[in-house]
Amino acid sequence: PAPIAFAPDQNWEGIDGTWNTFTIGTGTPPQYTRVLISTTSQQTWVVLPAGCPGDPACFPRGYSFNYSLSQTWDPIGTYDFYIEKQLGYEGNAAYGYDTVSLGGYGEGGPSLPNMTVGAFAVESFWFGHFGLHPKPTNFTNFTDGSPSYMHTLKEQDIIPSVSFAYTAGAQYRYTSILASLTLGGYDSSRFIPNNLTFDFAPDNERELVVGIQKIGSHNLDQQEVSLMPTPAYAFIDSTVPQIWLPEDACRAFEEAFGLTYDTDTELYLLNDTTHTNLQTLNPNVTITLGVDPSGGETIDIVMPYSSFDLVAKSPYQDLQNDTRYFPLRRALNSSMITLGRAFLQEAYLIVDWERQNFSVSQCSWLQGQQQKLVPILPPEGSSLYGGTNANAPDSTTSSHGLTTGAIVGVAVGIVVAALVGAIIAFVCFRRRKQKHQKLQQELLAEVAALKSEKAGHAAEIPPATDPTTEPKVFPKHELDATSAPRAEIDSESKKPITGSTPLLSPGLSSLGEDGKDGGVTYVAEADTQGTEVFEMPGDMPARQEADGRQLSEKETMLVREARYNGPGAVSPVATTPLEQEGGQNAVAGARKAPVNAEDVV
Repeated sequence: PAPIAFAPDQNWEGIDGTWNTFTIGTGTPPQYTRVLISTTSQQTWVVLPAGCPGDPACFPRGYSFNYSLSQTWDPIGTYDFYIEKQLGYEGNAAYGYDTVSLGGYGEGGPSLPNMTVGAFAVESFWFGHFGLHPKPTNFTNFTDGSPSYMHTLKEQDIIPSVSFAYTAGAQYRYTSILASLTLGGYDSSRFIPNNLTFDFAPDNERELVVGIQKIGSHNLDQQEVSLMPTPAYAFIDSTVPQIWLPEDACRAFEEAFGLTYDTDTELYLLNDTTHTNLQTLNPNVTITLGVDPSGGETIDIVMPYSSFDLVAKSPYQDLQNDTRYFPLRRALNSSMITLGRAFLQEAYLIVDWERQNFSVSQCSWLQGQQQKLVPILPPEGSSLYGGTNANAPDSTTSSHGLTTGAIVGVAVGIVVAALVGAIIAFVCFRRRKQKHQKLQQELLAEVAALKSEKAGHAAEIPPATDPTTEPKVFPKHELDATSAPRAEIDSESKKPITGSTPLLSPGLSSLGEDGKDGGVTYVAEADTQGTEVFEMPGDMPARQEADGRQLSEKETMLVREARYNGPGAVSPVATTPLEQEGGQNAVAGARKAPVNAEDVV
C-alpha cells in the first residue's frame, strides 16, 4: 500500500502559540474535532463539552466530543494521564473504545473501529491529540493490550509500515507553511536530506532521544555566543509546545537576548522593548544534534527568531491577557530536557518504529515544490509494534534517515518486480507466438486444400481459345435475323384466307394433298395493336482503322445492314454482269452495256 498524507486544516490556533491543527472524526455518527499531533501518545484524545463552560460546542478548543451521542461508544473507565508527567502535566480522562476517522466530512480518510479514545475536560492540554506511537494501551495488564491506531493501520494493510514523518508547519514563513504528516512514509519535498540516523533509546516512553552538542547564536551586540554550556540528551516530543533546556542554558539565553523569567507563570515573557530589539536583531539559533552529546556526525537545525516569537493567551499559565513570550522552559532534571513543537517548526522528523530508528532534518522552504510521498517498506521478519526485531538490519545511515537495510530492501523489491514482469511478458509473448503459428498452419492447410480442389476442376474445363484468333463477333440483344420467320406470307404463295381455311398456330406447317409438308409455314401475325419496340443500335460499332480506303456507297449500305440485322445476315452482292451484245450468255434482267457514240446510226 501507499503511504497516507494526513492533510492539516487551514486553522492556526492555540493558547500557548499558534499551531496548525488536524481534523478527526470520533464516534458514530462522527463528531469532528480539531486536534494536534503527539509523537509520544498512542491514543486519541478529544475534549469533552464540560471543558468549555457556557460553550458546549467548545470552538476555542477545536470543538468537543459528546460520547453519549455516539452509537458505538464502549466505555472503559476514568484513568489518569500517563504522558508528560515529568513536565508537570496532570489530569485524567474518560476512556472508551470508539470509531476514529482521519480528516473532515467527505475527505475519505481511513476509519477504524474500536480505537482507544480519551475524553477530557482539564486545561493542562488545551487541544486533543492524535497519537502516533504504535504500542498498545494496557488498562488491566500487560498481556491484554488495546491496539493503537498506527498498529491497526499496518495490520489492515492500509499503510506499508509502522512509520511516520512530521513537521509542525510555520505560520511565519511566507504566507504560512502548513504542517505535514505522512503515515507509512515521508514527503521528500519537505526536508533537506542528511546522513545521520538515530537509534531508539531503551525507554519505550522516551525513544526519540538525541544529543544536543551545542546551541549557538549572536547576541544583541552581534557577538557569537554559546547557549548550551553543558551538552545533554534531549527528548523530541510534539505533544508540548516549548523547548525545555537545563537551567545553565536558560541563563545563557537570558543574557544573550535580554530575556526575563516570570516566576508566576514560569515563562519568559517579553515586553515591547525586548520584542522590538529581538525583531531588529532577528538572530538565528543553531541547534547542533548528534547521536551523543559529544563526538560523531552532527546535523544543524537553524531556527530564526520568528520561530520563537509566540503569543500566550488566557487561561494558559493563569494569564489574564495575551502576552508575547519566548518558548523556553527550565528543565530541573535530565528527564525534562525536551525539544517540543516549536523545534519541529524548522525540523522534519522521520520515525521508523519497526527498524527502531529515526532521523531529524532541516525543513526545506523552497516554494512551488510538489508533494513527493515515499513509502518506508517494512524490514523482513519485523513485528508490528517494532519493540523487538531480531531480524532487523544494522542501523547504517542514509541520506534521508533510513538504514542501508531499507535501501537494499527497496532495491531488491524493484529487481524482483522487474524480474517477475519480464517472466510474465515472456510467457505472454510465447503463448501469443504459439497461437499465431497454429493459426498460420491452419490457414496454410486450408489454402493447400483449395489448391487441390481447384486442380481437380481444372481438368474438366476445356482449354481456353486464343481470343486473337477468334472473330470479333458481338452478339446483339435480339433474335438472329437469318433464322427468324417472316411475319407475313410470301407474295408468291399468299392465298386469301377463307372461312374454310384453317389458321395455323405459330410453328405448324401446312401439308399438301399427298400429306407431305408443303414447305410453306403460315405464321400468325402479331396483333397490330401491340406495343411497338424500339431497339437501340448495336453495342459495338465497326472499328475505324487507320489509313483504310473510303467505302463505296454499296459497301456502306452493306455495313449498315450488317449493323442493324446482325453479322452474317447479308450475303456479298455479286458484281452485276454486263449484257453481251447478241450473246446467248446474256443474263436475263441484267443491265445492258452502255452505248458508244460511234454505234449510233
